Amino acid sequence: MTTSPTPPPRSLKNRGRQLWISIHAEFEPHEHETALILEVCRTLDTIDALAKSIETDGVMITGSQGQLVLNTAVAELRQQQAAYARLLPLLNLDSSASVVGILSPTQARASHAATAKWAPVKELKARA
Repeated sequence: MTTSPTPPPRSLKNRGRQLWISIHAEFEPHEHETALILEVCRTLDTIDALAKSIETDGVMITGSQGQLVLNTAVAELRQQQAAYARLLPLLNLDSSASVVGILSPTQARASHAATAKWAPVKELKARA
């Protein structure tokens, strides 16, 4: 019995919504995976919001003493990108075209590298 895909939460923005739809269209996630999928999608939206903020305000901003300082969004963007890179493989998705298409080229390369790195481990676990 095939059920209709779960609609994305209203709080998701563009790429987060696209990722949610792609995952649910190609895979049938278990109920316990939904929270992880939501966090991955939210993280992707946060990355986009931070990138837009940096694009608008610049990498360097004026500090409290009038000096140029690094925009704090830069560090947070880096943290969110690292979180995304850690969360996405936890979903154990195959590198499907539509899911990978949502990733930036750098994210797609990182995902591919992580998949290649851990493939032998997954194979051993599958045999056990």
